[in-house]
Amino acid sequence: MRAVDGFQPDHARPFRGFSPDTARRYRLAIRALARWLRVEVEGVERVPSGRALLVANHAFGWDVAFPMEAISHATGRDVWALGEHLWWKVPALRRLAAAVGVVDGTRANAQELLDADQLVLVLPGGLREAVKPRELRYQLLWGHRYGFVEIAVRSGAPIVPLACVGADELFDLVGDAYARGKRWLGVEGIPLPRPSRWLPIPRRVSLRYVVGEPILTRDIDPGDPEALHRLRHEVEGALHELIEGELARRSGMPYP
Repeated sequence: MRAVDGFQPDHARPFRGFSPDTARRYRLAIRALARWLRVEVEGVERVPSGRALLVANHAFGWDVAFPMEAISHATGRDVWALGEHLWWKVPALRRLAAAVGVVDGTRANAQELLDADQLVLVLPGGLREAVKPRELRYQLLWGHRYGFVEIAVRSGAPIVPLACVGADELFDLVGDAYARGKRWLGVEGIPLPRPSRWLPIPRRVSLRYVVGEPILTRDIDPGDPEALHRLRHEVEGALHELIEGELARRSGMPYP
């Protein structure tokens, strides 16, 4: 049965709920907003011409629309994002997400997109990284997640680190959002982030995104856990290096 907002479960899969016209209008709006906010995106020329898995640190979340639009505008290609499972339970939001190129963040969806030679963006830290407190700014909270590197290896897709700098400072979040959600709602797995000043008023910050050098995966055995472990650490290291370099340059310190 079709939902009130017109969403069907199949729309959370690649290509099914996508609307080229809606995506075009959405990208134009994002481009205009990026100009107004003076968003900077560097290194788009490093994005491979074929399939690739873009791996970014998770901050505010929807801010990754800026580098996605910049890459799409420069390459003429669609950039697909693997979204939170929770989004597909929210009417209207899920319909918009599917229309502009977001799919449910499952292995099957990621594999289908990469097998079709698409550009796919993943935020391994998920919602937990997005609602982390200010003390953990720019930390990668990936836990034991290795699925994204395994999918990249199985499809032979290079992994491209994408550093997001600035969005972590939009809000001063405090405490454990998941513990708060359990305490206030009595439900596991639903975070309730709280700004330090109670009112969720974003700061005016400079948003800058840097695309790193692709990390090749073709010579790695997807059945070798140690090889996948090393690859994930290589991706983490590359992303941390990009973030540290940007933070150092922003503060005026030399960075090797």
